[in-house]
Amino acid sequence: MPRADRSARSTGSTGPADLGAVADLLWRADPGHPQRAEETRPRLGVRLIVNTAVAVADAEGLDALSMQRVASELGCSAMALYRHIPSKDQLVAAMTDAATGRPPAPPSPASPASPDTPWRAEVEAWVEALWNLYLGHPWMLRAPTLSAPVGPNELAWFEALLSPLHRAGLDRRELIPIATFVSSAVRDLARVATELDPAGAAAYGEVLARRLDPTRFPTLCSLAGEEGLDEAEDGDVTPIVRHGMRFLLDGIEARIKA
Repeated sequence: MPRADRSARSTGSTGPADLGAVADLLWRADPGHPQRAEETRPRLGVRLIVNTAVAVADAEGLDALSMQRVASELGCSAMALYRHIPSKDQLVAAMTDAATGRPPAPPSPASPASPDTPWRAEVEAWVEALWNLYLGHPWMLRAPTLSAPVGPNELAWFEALLSPLHRAGLDRRELIPIATFVSSAVRDLARVATELDPAGAAAYGEVLARRLDPTRFPTLCSLAGEEGLDEAEDGDVTPIVRHGMRFLLDGIEARIKA
């Protein structure tokens, strides 16, 4: 997010001053932010460094990323990069915000007679877009969480989720917890989807069938024959995301009506 879930975790090492420096860097890397004069003259600049690092991570993963590797791609020394970006942690934070990009536009209204897009359709489109974003940049799922969102793109995604939930009628005190839960669920399921071994998923039901004791696992045994337990699967987690969001939004609707 789009990492609204950042508020729930911390590395424990980033203080207010450091967070301010990270935020400054993320906003300087944003294409909508005017570059400083010293960044427009030299060959190197924050945006070029960040875009190059994103390309490396997209192609080879986060483990392949280092300041030296990015410097090599740019034909300069690692020390030259540190003049623009003080640390690898800050580089990864800037990469995450840059790769996140702008949030999806709200879906078009169903008809001219219905000028307002239903909030559910907007949330579902947001979830689908975030899911596809993570699958397109799986390294983002392994980037460390330093704080709640502070970059322009991540904040724009958070706003794009909060807005329809607010219009739905949720209490203001519920907005951030629910938005955080939604974004965290999508992020973690995307991580599972990118790590899951399809061969293991296909064999899952067969492996369990030989080991489940109905006296110890009565509910699991009662589900024998259900999709996802002992039928061959291809490891696709997408239906879980869609079903889970549908149930969650049903609950939100019921709470609002009540």
